[in-house]
Order: sequence, then structure tokens, then C-alpha cells
Amino acid sequence: MTTRIDRRTFLKVTSGAAAALAGTTVRSRRTVAQEPRTLVVAWDTEIDTLDPAHFKTIGGYVTIANIYDSPIMWRVRPIEGKPGFFLSRPGEFDPSIAESWAAEQDGATLVFKIRRGVRFPSGRPVTAHSVKYCFDRGLQSPGYMRLVIPSLIQVSSPDQFEVRGDDTFAIKMKAPSPMAMDIVALSNNAILDPDEVKAHATKEDPWAGEWLKRNTAGIGPYRLAKNEPGVEIVLEATKGYWRPAPYFERIVLKFVPNEADRVLLIKRQAIDMIVGRPGLSPKNVKSLEGEPGLKVFSVPDTTCHFLAMNTQRPPFDNVKVRQAVNYAIPIQAILPNVLYGYGTQMKSPIPHLTPGHDGTLSPYKHDIDRARQLMKEAGLEKGGIAVDLAIRVGWLPHEQASIWIQRELEKIGFKVNIVKETDATFRQVAIKGGHALSIESWQSWVNDPWYHLVFNFHTKSKFTNMPFYSNPRLDKLIDDNKHEVKGDKRLAAAREAQKVLIDDAVWGFLWYDSWTRVMKADLAGLEKRWDTFERYHAVKRG
Repeated sequence: MTTRIDRRTFLKVTSGAAAALAGTTVRSRRTVAQEPRTLVVAWDTEIDTLDPAHFKTIGGYVTIANIYDSPIMWRVRPIEGKPGFFLSRPGEFDPSIAESWAAEQDGATLVFKIRRGVRFPSGRPVTAHSVKYCFDRGLQSPGYMRLVIPSLIQVSSPDQFEVRGDDTFAIKMKAPSPMAMDIVALSNNAILDPDEVKAHATKEDPWAGEWLKRNTAGIGPYRLAKNEPGVEIVLEATKGYWRPAPYFERIVLKFVPNEADRVLLIKRQAIDMIVGRPGLSPKNVKSLEGEPGLKVFSVPDTTCHFLAMNTQRPPFDNVKVRQAVNYAIPIQAILPNVLYGYGTQMKSPIPHLTPGHDGTLSPYKHDIDRARQLMKEAGLEKGGIAVDLAIRVGWLPHEQASIWIQRELEKIGFKVNIVKETDATFRQVAIKGGHALSIESWQSWVNDPWYHLVFNFHTKSKFTNMPFYSNPRLDKLIDDNKHEVKGDKRLAAAREAQKVLIDDAVWGFLWYDSWTRVMKADLAGLEKRWDTFERYHAVKRG
């Protein structure tokens, strides 16, 4: 049994000063990192809700990805040159609650065979009725999936989710959708116990969203044993789970908000791994390369970091100003001095790992003379343009990059004030259009160009289109091609969309992240999927 320690004690017993207490505190408070079947992870996030259908913090998503099964999963394959680590490939899937699947009606209907013998913690069986309830709930409850399902798989009615006996579930789409399998694989489609959820529903809350903020009602490789805000989350292996038991019987996710503390803990090997977003800044990762007993796992990722220029607010309502900003970004200085090799220059609004990406279309490079000329053409050559550049507190790459950007923008007439906001404040201001200029981050959970384009650039994407960009031509491209099944036509249209966005300079191009984790050298089995959320079922020592 693990002895509970709070964050202060946890940090204290790993410090050099605590060694003097070896006869008392340390020996009686054995850290959980010493238990061979316990994995101790430091992160910088917490759970806001455990409702699968809702947007949530990174902590909420990671927890759901480990305590709930979805119908299918993205397949992972070994990474060449990185033994013991695995990565998803586009368009590949593995069974989960659905043990197999098939297509009907030329792909417009997907049919899933539900695995027999799986039971919820209540003892009730997981059936096609359970799966339908979860998709019905996603479509009808207030949350993320209510936006995704109609838009991307053309399902607008619960009648399109069909039960064909206890072990067969079908999705009857209006037409074939090339994104359908990826949408089904999202952790938002976690399979819940319908009876358990309904028991906590009310007239005001018919989908029990309030209860699901802190409670769980499903099956997965782990169960949530403790959720103590500000301290830790503990997951324990599910007994009788349908898969082989995981190596780690317990996962302890310690809330360590200060990055310096996370670095100290991993250097002292008081923890096994650091995760999160941002987790560790590239500078600190670089400092840990070659550290005895540790290793760094890093692979390219689809996460985009960019300057969001509010196209509805002056001066960024002028395309020449936005183009000038792109020419002023000192990306060749930012890459080595901020990212330290843990990122790649952005050359398109579509990520470089996403099908359809074209990195040859952008003319932008650091050219202050060209930027000044564009500002002159915009009628703003006199300068003195005051603007706030909003960034998140604790996102060190954004803080460091903002200094470089501030200096260069001031050379072309801006007077830049860097404003640091908490993550919660930043998001609240952003979705209301309160930022004229900000450094943003986006990661598309479905690795498809049209998923990415829908959420970031379509006029109707009110809470994710951070530049508040509206272009009827681009909207039509998106609407006409997001369901296109002919690959060549689909990718050609994606190239056209990129050209529109680049010409309009909708984003200030910064970088694509690498997915990087620092861990003890004896760990293996980490799997990187498209949504970036760690699954711990396959992680082991040795």
C-alpha cells in the first residue's frame, strides 16, 4: 500500500536537505517512485471534468484515455531507431471494444462487432446498446462531440446510430466520410455504463454531466482511485480487465506546477517521467540530454504554434500588415535559441505530418525590409502602433519567442507590450476575440487536413478560429471537400486551401512541436498517438 504524501512533502523528501532526515522522515515516507510496479509522473495540469463528450484540460483527457475504452484505437507501430517506442500511422486502427468492423452502402454505413464478455464495474455487460447510448449522448449533450459528429461524419439524428442485436452497432452516415474511423477512435467516444449514468441524471441535467465531472462509469485498463485537486491523481489497474494486465499496477500523476520543481524531481529520479503540455521547455530538455539514468524520447508532432492576428481588429484587418508580420518573424533565431532542436519551422497552416501538407507555398522568411515596405503599402509607415502580445504564463517557449518577436515587430512600426495571462484567462479572452495579437497553440486530434481546416479557419468555428478569419472562398473549399473520398481531388483542394491562407497571412508562422518526454532510462513501451495523450497500459520497465 502506498503512503500518501502531499506535494510539499513530496518535494522535500527528494531534496538534498532531506537526506539529513534519513532516520526519520525519508525512511518512514518511502516515495512512490521506489515501488517497482508504480509509475510516478509529474505533470502541470489538473482535471476539470471527466465527462468524455466535453472539452477539458489535458489532465482530463489523459485520465479518460487511460480509464475508458473507445470502440477502436489508432494503431501504433515500432519507431525505427527508437527501440521500445511506438507511433501511429495515418489511417491505421486497432480493435478495442469493437473487435472488428466492416463497411456497407459504399462506405456510408460502418458496422462494428462488439466484443463479447466485457463487463462494466457494475457487472453489467458492454453491448451494442451501451455503445449507442454513448454516441447518442455525444450527439445530444452539450459538449465537443455535438459539434464534431454532425459536421464531420454527417450524423444529425440518434436514429442514425443503429443496434443490430447485442453485439452489432452501426453508424449510418448521410454519405461516406474519410474521417469517420478517426472520429470513432477519439477518446471522447469512451463507452459509459448507461444505467450508471442515468441513475445520476436529473431533469436539469439529463445526461448527468455534473456527476461525470468527478465520477466515472466505464471500463478501461485503469480505474480512477483518487482525484485530489492540487496534489495528485492515482490510477489503479482494473481487475478482470479483458486485456492482459498492464505492467504498472498503479499510476501516480503528481501535480507539480513549477517547471524548476519538475526538473529537480527528474534529475534526482524521484519520479519516473515528466509529461504534459508544455511539460518541459526545450531548453530544460536539452539540459537533461545525457543525464545519467535518464533518456529523452522525442518525435515530430502535429502541434502548431503560431501568431494569431485577429483579422477583425485593426491593424490586423489589413492583409498587408499580416504579411508584414510574417516577414518580421525571426524564425531562424527562434529555432535554435528557443526550441533547441525540439521543433520544426512552420511553412504551412497544415501540419507537416498531415496528408496534403505543402511546405513549398510560403514565401515568408525573415526580411525586415520587405516587412517595412508592406507596412508602408498599408499606410502605416509612421509607426507607433501600440499592440498587446498575449501569452500564457508558464509556457516558456512562448515567453522566450515573444521577446524575439517583440524586438522585430518594433523595427517595422509596432510598439509591443507583452501581456502574460493564466491559461484559463487566456482562453476566456481569446474565444471572445479579446486578443489582437497572441501566441497560440493547436493540435488536431484527427490527422486529416480538413479536420484541421474546419476548426481553425471556417467562419462557423466560433471557439477555435482564433484569428476570427472569414473567407467565403475558403468556407466553400472546406464545405465541398471535407467529405470528399477521392484522394487526389481531396489533396489538391487542400493545397488550394493552403495557398488561400498563406496569401491572406492568416497565421504568423512559428513552429511545429516535437512530442518530447523525459523519463528514467529503464522505461519502454510509450505509445504516441495522434491525440498526443499518453496511454500507460503498455509502459514497462526493462
